[in-house]
Amino acid sequence: MKDTFLHTRNYNKFYEAIQGVEDLPKSAPKMGLAYGKFGLGKTMSLERIAAEKHALLFRAVQTWNKTSVLRELCIELRVDPQGNASFLYQRIKKKLLQEPRMIIVDEVDAILKYTKNEVLELFRDIHDECGVVVFFIGMEEAKAKFARHTHYESRIVEFVEFEDISKEEIREFCALSEVKIEEDLIEHFHKRFPNLRQIRVFLIRLEKICKLNGIGEVNLQMFNQSGVNHVSTRSKKA
Repeated sequence: MKDTFLHTRNYNKFYEAIQGVEDLPKSAPKMGLAYGKFGLGKTMSLERIAAEKHALLFRAVQTWNKTSVLRELCIELRVDPQGNASFLYQRIKKKLLQEPRMIIVDEVDAILKYTKNEVLELFRDIHDECGVVVFFIGMEEAKAKFARHTHYESRIVEFVEFEDISKEEIREFCALSEVKIEEDLIEHFHKRFPNLRQIRVFLIRLEKICKLNGIGEVNLQMFNQSGVNHVSTRSKKA
């Protein structure tokens, strides 16, 4: 597949939300939340935006604690990561006040399951004291989970819901393939697999098969006969 970024509706909406938060007055809350089902381009969008905005991008994991996050922040900010949590926090605060940078946290669901959450409190403190933008990215339940943490949710000024990919976007995505994807297969993708992650896997598998067999285009019948969607079929039966 061609290594070309697709500007989907979701990406544009996400970018506009981040831009809107950045443009708020210094005294205003600057937190945001993007959420939605898997495969809708959340990770690809935030990676591109993080690079453009020179943001600090992290992937939340269930093993995170306050000290481990502080150390990761220190490493990304290129300040000394040694010492106790209090010293680490002060170094981070000083650095971000001197050189503000947006913080983006992907897979935030991993840290939303606790009633008392020291990691969320840490990001809230950094947001409040440094005035930097903090944007969380999660699955479709993330918004409801945040509602249980009202002292964090009250700071969120932008909610971005990622929607299913449109047929036109699927058509544009398929155009990046090394083989031509016929209209009936595009229609099938739209009805059965309206997310880019699954379609990317299918296209990569199809390209390998087509290269081995000298095939230049694929329709729905050929797709079904190829067996590239065997994982989805098996999962459905299960």
